[in-house]
Amino acid sequence: MFFVPRSLLLVGAGAIGALYLLGAHQVGGAPGAPESCTFHVAADVLNVRSGPAAAERKVDALRQGEQVSALPNVVDGFRDLGGGRWAAQQFLLPTPGSTCAP
Repeated sequence: MFFVPRSLLLVGAGAIGALYLLGAHQVGGAPGAPESCTFHVAADVLNVRSGPAAAERKVDALRQGEQVSALPNVVDGFRDLGGGRWAAQQFLLPTPGSTCAP
């Protein structure tokens, strides 16, 4: 057998660990990372709310045909658009090739 200094083994293990951590932060590399979804608005005007309920404060409005990115989270019929923005799922149609279903 041959002799490998302990310090060289530690440096090698550290380098492998660093490469692993860097790879885990790439898009799609981290398990449990939210997928992005894309939808078209089907309503004439779709109100965007501050939470997943019709009683929540209106923060924006989307027009028919407008494309919007969202997260896969749906709560009580409202799709999470991210950043504290929610819209009624029934008026969001997935675009072709969208990464998550309604």
